[in-house]
Amino acid sequence: MRQILKNIAMTAVVMLLTLVIWGCRSDSDSSNITDQKTSVEDGFYIYYINDGWTDISMKKMDVDQQLSSENTVDLVMKALLEGGGTSKFGTPVPAGMTYQRYIYDGYGTVNLIFEADLENVDPYALVLSKEAFVKTLSQIDQVHVVVYEMVDTVNESNVVKDKLTLESFADIDNMTDSEKEIRIFMPDSSGTALVEKSLTLDYSQKESLPEQVMKGLGSSYDGTVTPLNNKTVVKSISVEDGLCTVIFNDAFVNGKEGVDDNVLVYSIVDSLLELDDVNLVQLRPDNTGNRLNDIDLERKFTGDYSYVTR
Repeated sequence: MRQILKNIAMTAVVMLLTLVIWGCRSDSDSSNITDQKTSVEDGFYIYYINDGWTDISMKKMDVDQQLSSENTVDLVMKALLEGGGTSKFGTPVPAGMTYQRYIYDGYGTVNLIFEADLENVDPYALVLSKEAFVKTLSQIDQVHVVVYEMVDTVNESNVVKDKLTLESFADIDNMTDSEKEIRIFMPDSSGTALVEKSLTLDYSQKESLPEQVMKGLGSSYDGTVTPLNNKTVVKSISVEDGLCTVIFNDAFVNGKEGVDDNVLVYSIVDSLLELDDVNLVQLRPDNTGNRLNDIDLERKFTGDYSYVTR
């Protein structure tokens, strides 16, 4: 119930942001950078955050078109991290997080790496931060994807990655700007087939989208059962180059009584493949074995929808 109330409150805050985020902005005191008052049709803009973390503020920046993409990324990151000179134009790194470094691969992807106290980072501040970095960097012609990576300060093996593009924030002016609905596939009550259900993902939550999918598979729906036994724990989830790797504790290899092993596996695999940046799925127990009875867990799974009831 507390989580439901929290989600309701979060939705209300997001609705408020849509009313004010593109509001009036005052003049800049910088000779090289000027405020954006109406649209972003011309020029390059740095997306900052105000000191209350309730609004995004944009400032126009002169960028030499002759610079290489590497130098442009470096210049823009420096501007983002130094801030715009006043409290209205703050660096978009939330409280509880520390920027570490970025990696530009030269082929269109910028990977941002932060240390984060994941239990205490405000989820609304997080979605503002992601929006600011993505919308700023995506103005560079050669940048198409921004990977927002957070390493947990409490447990360094807990790494949360979000692969983001402008499309991730395409509906930021709507009340559902941070939400996306996907299909997930739950075992039916007989455990021999999969049933399609709907799950709403929320970009404003501190859990990554794959984590939200796995959490959704642990929920109850009419006529379905969860795919995992009650001793199985998801220890970590990561997405790298289209491969989503889910690491479980050793209880995973015991399967679930009453659920066919293939139905169990493809409940997870088919659901995770609904995410735009996931093309393959690997399911790994933490320490023991590489098989779930007759199923080889060394393999990388593609989708199999033959178990889905129509």
